[in-house]
Amino acid sequence: MSERGAARSWIFAYVVMAGVGLAALILVGRLVGANKFPGEPGAKQTATDGKTLFQTNCAACHGVNAEGRSGPSLVSGPLAELSVEELIAKIGNGRRLAGMPKFEGVLTPAQIRAVADYILSLREAS
Repeated sequence: MSERGAARSWIFAYVVMAGVGLAALILVGRLVGANKFPGEPGAKQTATDGKTLFQTNCAACHGVNAEGRSGPSLVSGPLAELSVEELIAKIGNGRRLAGMPKFEGVLTPAQIRAVADYILSLREAS
């Protein structure tokens, strides 16, 4: 075997072993509950406090105080005019093309209402 053929064999073996190692890490993580497969629903959220639910589900995009990050501000601008019913509908249905997931089925109706009420309280505070 030439040096070039030997080098290719080593590269192939490295790529295969790296793939096997990565798959093993993912599966071990899955077995201990650290990973979930894409599309698999997560654990049901049991919190009923709007602030806790907002921090867990919304703050990454809308900011800790709902002033906006990668998602729009919820306390100023056009979305600040939404009523509690409109907020509940937006939270439940999401806006897929805008990058907002729907939370219907992830959160209970009472939890969605709590998040909407929390957003309204942030508006009043600002």
